[in-house]
Amino acid sequence: MAKEFIPLRSMQQEQRFGKGDVLVVFGEVFQRGYVNGLIDEARDNGMKVIFSTVGRRDENEKLRPLTEQELSEKDQPLINLPLEAGFDMETDSTGKRPIDRVAGLKLSEWKNADLNENDLRICSEKGTTRFRKSVQEYMKKLEPMIPEGKNVLFAHTMAGGVPRTKIVMPVMNRVFKGSGDRYASSLEFWESPLGRFCDISFNDVTAETFAHLIELSKPIREKIEKAGGHVGYTAYGYHGTEIQFKGDYHWQSYSPYLQGFAKIRLEEIAEKAFRDGIRACVFNAPEILTNSSSIFLGVEVALYPLLGALKREAPNHPYTKTVMDKCAALLKDDCSLDDILSLTDSYFSSDVIKRWTKFPEWPQHNGPEQMALMRETSTKILDMHKDQKALLTAELSEVVFRACGKAMLAEGAKPRKPVWWIGHDLVAKLATT
Repeated sequence: MAKEFIPLRSMQQEQRFGKGDVLVVFGEVFQRGYVNGLIDEARDNGMKVIFSTVGRRDENEKLRPLTEQELSEKDQPLINLPLEAGFDMETDSTGKRPIDRVAGLKLSEWKNADLNENDLRICSEKGTTRFRKSVQEYMKKLEPMIPEGKNVLFAHTMAGGVPRTKIVMPVMNRVFKGSGDRYASSLEFWESPLGRFCDISFNDVTAETFAHLIELSKPIREKIEKAGGHVGYTAYGYHGTEIQFKGDYHWQSYSPYLQGFAKIRLEEIAEKAFRDGIRACVFNAPEILTNSSSIFLGVEVALYPLLGALKREAPNHPYTKTVMDKCAALLKDDCSLDDILSLTDSYFSSDVIKRWTKFPEWPQHNGPEQMALMRETSTKILDMHKDQKALLTAELSEVVFRACGKAMLAEGAKPRKPVWWIGHDLVAKLATT
């Protein structure tokens, strides 16, 4: 893993992707999120974008490609080969799937899940074999879609890996959102059989898929490089980020981010590829709020200080004024953006949150006092809004992922490091240029 915090402060001009080059989105696009910023930036630069799918499960739970109707709702061109990663639907040596072993488990019984790590590893290996076979077929279909003489950027967007079983989400809700009587220790969960299941699954989906992508695209990479072109690989990491509070930029992180262990592995994969001369880079992006990230209570609190970064980096820019006006209009009449920034200043500089902001110890597990303060702060800010369905986070998330797209496209052609951090300072600068 990256042991040193290295923020990306500026864009390089040496080598860029441009008109006619190709962005390959390795993973399915389901909603407005991080990858949309990269797709928008690629299109603005005249690049061809090729999409992918993870497929769907039919009524018999068999993996299948998208139907014609499903395809009609997707951006094209799309290679319709299922790239589903993970192993929760694979069978072990006894013919049972991991999800079968915990089916019917009550919330009060989650610590007693009957999951043997050796059996999980057997299922993991089967899932990996299936995934790699699909990727090999995918590359055969991809190669003729790349115009001769053009460069390629592979954007790895696969993340998650939450097992598809009813017991997991209620437990995770207690780990990520619980306080008081509903609080559950993330450390206790992580060391349990159910936690081990999630750990292996997160790693297989979020991290190892990047290694498989790099390895199995080698023939395409070598062909393009032999012709004088270049191929890059980007992936979305999370390892905390810099935000502004108390007048300066400081690194902070959301806790408990259990997927962080897989993000560490993602960094390690990029570092190895980089040492081998492959243009691979993990970009640790700032928090945004999406449907998938909403499980994490309080993750959105780190978004609000972006308002302060915009005012600091480009106070007189028209875009800054536009964002400020849109955000201010979402608040109740007796609340202001300065009120929110004052609250986030106090929150991130508090003694409690400081104990959960230690870079060498990342990712940190939760604590009851930390979860209580996070819930309290999150609720206070949400209550400042006129409408709980019209939040500042939607506007600010858009600012973040558009800026991240600019940074990744600019740096992805010839990354200077295998791991970068994109902070609110760079987001504010790129949003206003």
